[in-house]
Amino acid sequence: MCLAHLCSSLGSSGESAIGKLFGCEVENSSLCRCGKETVRSSLSLLFTMHYPEQNSQEKTIKEYDFSEILKKSICLEQSTQATEEEEEGASVYDLVVTVPHILDARTGGNLVAHIKVGETYHQRKEGVTHQQWYLFNDFLIEPIDKTEAAQFDVSWKVPGILYYAKRNYHTKYDLRIKNPIDASVLLTEASLARKQRKSHATFIPLMVSEMPQAGELVGLDAEFVTLNQEEAELRSDGTKSTIKPSQMSVARITCVRGQGPNEGVPFIDDYISTQEQVVDYLTQYSGIKPGDLDAKISSKHLTTLKSTYLKLRFLIDTGVRFVGHGLQKDFRVINLLVFCFFAVFKVLKDQVVDTVYLFHLPRKRMISLRFLAWYFLELNIQGETHDSIEDARTALQLYRKHLELSRAGGNDEVRKVLKGLYEKGRQLDWKVPESETGDGQGSPKSAAVFPSVMGL
Repeated sequence: MCLAHLCSSLGSSGESAIGKLFGCEVENSSLCRCGKETVRSSLSLLFTMHYPEQNSQEKTIKEYDFSEILKKSICLEQSTQATEEEEEGASVYDLVVTVPHILDARTGGNLVAHIKVGETYHQRKEGVTHQQWYLFNDFLIEPIDKTEAAQFDVSWKVPGILYYAKRNYHTKYDLRIKNPIDASVLLTEASLARKQRKSHATFIPLMVSEMPQAGELVGLDAEFVTLNQEEAELRSDGTKSTIKPSQMSVARITCVRGQGPNEGVPFIDDYISTQEQVVDYLTQYSGIKPGDLDAKISSKHLTTLKSTYLKLRFLIDTGVRFVGHGLQKDFRVINLLVFCFFAVFKVLKDQVVDTVYLFHLPRKRMISLRFLAWYFLELNIQGETHDSIEDARTALQLYRKHLELSRAGGNDEVRKVLKGLYEKGRQLDWKVPESETGDGQGSPKSAAVFPSVMGL
């Protein structure tokens, strides 16, 4: 509350004779709650006399001196609620983020964040004016009550960071998301690998006329390597306890065209250079071999993590729809947020089409890409190792197959086909029969569906 204190003193002020004889210079003193005092001077020739109120029940009437009545009439005190503008620079700040340290004697604890997500986000996401506190704990994000964000118990929850923001700042500043990344990140770039040759190219960069638009399909697959092995201990009851989980790092990102005459042709096939020691290349599952990530001896298109992140971020912000198998997990390890139709919190805009969930019945096992490709496409993929170009292309074909089934008979037809899929899987113990071609390279259909890179 601001306290406005009016005080006056008799004196000669003003240019007129009346003002000099009878004028009273008045100082209007406003004391803000922040401690700042503002004084304004004026000249008054007229005062309203304020006489003390008498209580009719009192037998004796209290007497007042005229000077005392005059003083109370001239020197008035009042309290008013000032607006932010009247406070001249004073601002109101709200708590919007708290970062506490969760204590755990066994693991050393970890940091979590409570963040008050503002109206601009919910308006963009749900079209409503709404504010909500969320808990961010590693990959877990869930709404919480505002009291949980501001309550601390130092025996297990110690406050580390308290972040305040000016109230209503979004009404004064333009907070619209502006994408600083332009399409040039998808154009031709030099490889970090010294031995990489053009004849070894596994992708063809997009031309300006091919730049993706919102809603267009992009097949995507990612491969990973292990930087640190999992650390675990054996409990007395025989169960295993994980002390430190293994650390995965993205090693290869592949994006293929999802439509047009060059559908299936890669436009990104980046191997990510790393300075950290790789303890397991996971070659059987990733296709990454020792030396592929070393700029001195690699023959691959080697890039930095930042360079590849910029490409993915541009595609995400453009609004393309990514098609792949197990993309939810891939994006989580890559540490990029993309709206997913099959996420726990369903959102209006689906940018991820995950074939893991397209061909899945509730409360049933997830089916591998290899088995789906054999069953629906008659393709024998991932014979010895995984190849991200092959996996991204296959996911695109499976998505086309799902659309075909949906158009033919709707959800009932899709469910009928999936029941047959699960029945066949149980019969074969989910193992793909040996390829009849015997060449170990899968069905020749894959070569007929997509043109080769060097043939373009």
